[in-house]
Amino acid sequence: MYTLYARNQAGSMAVEALLAACGATYEVIVLNRKEDGSFEDFFRAINPKAEVPTLVLPDGSVMTESAAMMIYIAEQFPEAGLAPLPGEAGRAQFLRWQVYLAAALYTSDLRLFYPQHFTTDANGAEGVKTRAAEMMAQEFAIYAAALGEKTFMLGRLSAVDIYAAMMCTWAPDMGVLFAAHPNLKRMYDTVLQNAAVKTVWERNGM
Repeated sequence: MYTLYARNQAGSMAVEALLAACGATYEVIVLNRKEDGSFEDFFRAINPKAEVPTLVLPDGSVMTESAAMMIYIAEQFPEAGLAPLPGEAGRAQFLRWQVYLAAALYTSDLRLFYPQHFTTDANGAEGVKTRAAEMMAQEFAIYAAALGEKTFMLGRLSAVDIYAAMMCTWAPDMGVLFAAHPNLKRMYDTVLQNAAVKTVWERNGM
């Protein structure tokens, strides 16, 4: 069984949705923050950075980094068809966009909502936040341009689309995002038609 340490509406949401869509046996442990914003003390022994998501695999080993989890989980359940396997058509683009979403959009989102973590200047947080919002807009535009007229990035539902749908929920204003990029709204709405994904979104309070 997989054990996912999570926080509602955080990066664990896409991992949880993928586990559900793959039909994996898993449990979700929702962590609470202490008054200082840190997680419960026991969690640091599992992940020294004390960040969610953290995934404990059936063999007891620990995975961090949500994009890596998405790639790994999809490969463990090939029958679900949520990622091209090594050597299959679309594999390179699957890896490209999965990592892009994590390395670009996810990082910009962290700067937007936690700007104080990215500067030692107490007066610099607003500048970090402003630039992060600009970068997110650019990065969403790049993704939308690559998506084009397709509903899904690879032409069929994959882990990339689930991750991208999560990222859309983190936009500063989803209405503005979808007005600028109607194809992202089409992708998002279609991803949510998957019953497993929809159930996870609802559990996360989306």
